[in-house]
Amino acid sequence: MNNTLKQPKSSIKQESFLAKYIKNPKERKRVMITFSIVATLFVIGLLFISYFYKQWLTEDIRTYKENFREMGSIARIGFFATLSIYPVFLLLKWKPLKQITLGTFELKALLQFIGKLVREWHVPLAILSTGFVLLHGYMAILKGFEWNFTYLSGIITIFVLFLLMFMGLKRYKKQDKKWHFKIAIIFLILFMLHATFA
Repeated sequence: MNNTLKQPKSSIKQESFLAKYIKNPKERKRVMITFSIVATLFVIGLLFISYFYKQWLTEDIRTYKENFREMGSIARIGFFATLSIYPVFLLLKWKPLKQITLGTFELKALLQFIGKLVREWHVPLAILSTGFVLLHGYMAILKGFEWNFTYLSGIITIFVLFLLMFMGLKRYKKQDKKWHFKIAIIFLILFMLHATFA
């Protein structure tokens, strides 16, 4: 007879999806809070746009166009801030940086502080910017889908964005084989092409 006591299933803690990837509790909490806020605002935005879009399209098409372009512009600023993590950390690896001083002030100390900020807010800013991009895309499609460069480049860019976010999760475990960085460069190029020639 097996006398080993079985542990009740209720006492076994199941590891959450994010916990499998983000081991730092503070960072995981920051990501979860950001995602919850953005998801809530996104749903509110969808409902608001869905309710008023016909009125905008018939009575004030210029305002409608300005609004969805503004969504894209905000997302662009957010993604630039998100992508700033790469040049900042590249500069921090630059050996001559230690020698750049102004009296007692060291440039490296400033960059380390900026590096800490962009590292902490890299993912929350990416999530926030993604929310604006999706609202921008939704408004553009409601306006009327067209087979042109603007719409097609936008769709491709959003697809690459989701691939980038997936590889970002794998990056936490260093299983992305640097694809997160490579896809980020592709995303930046596509995003700028879309924004420039739209």
